[in-house]
Amino acid sequence: MTLRAAVLALSLAAAAAAVLAQARTPQASPPTKLRVEKLAEGVWAAQPERGANVGWFVLGDGVVAVDSGNDTETAEAILKSIAETAGKPVRHLVLTHSHGDHSRGARAFAAAGAVVVCHQNVAGSILALVTQPATDPGDPLAKKPGLKPVVESVSERSFLLDGLRTAEIDYLGAAHTKEDLIVYLTQEKILFAGDVASNGRLPDMKSIDADPLGWERALQNLSRVGVQKMVPGHGEIGPASGLADSLAYVHRVNELAKKFLEAKIPDDMVTAQVRAPENVIEHVPVTDAHIANVRAVMRDLKEKSQKPAPTPAPTPGKTSSS
Repeated sequence: MTLRAAVLALSLAAAAAAVLAQARTPQASPPTKLRVEKLAEGVWAAQPERGANVGWFVLGDGVVAVDSGNDTETAEAILKSIAETAGKPVRHLVLTHSHGDHSRGARAFAAAGAVVVCHQNVAGSILALVTQPATDPGDPLAKKPGLKPVVESVSERSFLLDGLRTAEIDYLGAAHTKEDLIVYLTQEKILFAGDVASNGRLPDMKSIDADPLGWERALQNLSRVGVQKMVPGHGEIGPASGLADSLAYVHRVNELAKKFLEAKIPDDMVTAQVRAPENVIEHVPVTDAHIANVRAVMRDLKEKSQKPAPTPAPTPGKTSSS
């Protein structure tokens, strides 16, 4: 093994260990509650007490789940709800990205026999997460010593279909993270957006690998799809209005960041400029989170100003019948 390969293996193992440690919850904690909503025949979504929204739908003789919950306890509650609503085993778990509030429950789904699907940019760390040997008796995989979890990666687009339902898994380019996937049910026009879009919440543009301009392009692509219902990473389940709201916010923050950079606003004056009446975004309070978003985009645009623009991503649903 080369030195580079050894370092990479150690880093992946360390990342997986960190996520796994956070996934463990105290035995004395109360049972996790989910607010489950049926969006269409065979399609559900839920808001856990902790972490990001999740969803699932029937496909063939099984179920496809989208995101795994914030921890093992939440994941097990999701699996229980899937059994109660769909009555079929989970065949696939699609992770919209690797942030812990979406991915920490992946080992419970792997223990249930699900193939874990993620973007290729993060496949190595997700594989390390679900294949790391169980050392805690409460770990779901501790009860399945002979099981070998499988991770499947998506580069741009993948389809899951059974003749009745088509699920399109798309990578629209780096946005909230470098590995965002969305899941779109073409017949039902239901979008599982991950953190690319939210309802009633500010997009979090502070991720170290966020791409603000790519995020705007991704939302522009999604705005042309005709989504009727949306499961956002955070916020209310159902309304698709968060797509337009998220696009308007990301676009305006990008504009402000460009404006401040072009005007060479000193770092210690950025907060005052964000608060200036002409820079206030309608219906968006000037909170610390909003100011931090503007600062993060300024840093990103400054670092990437000399890099070529990425190739435009495909629009989901364009090649599918509706």
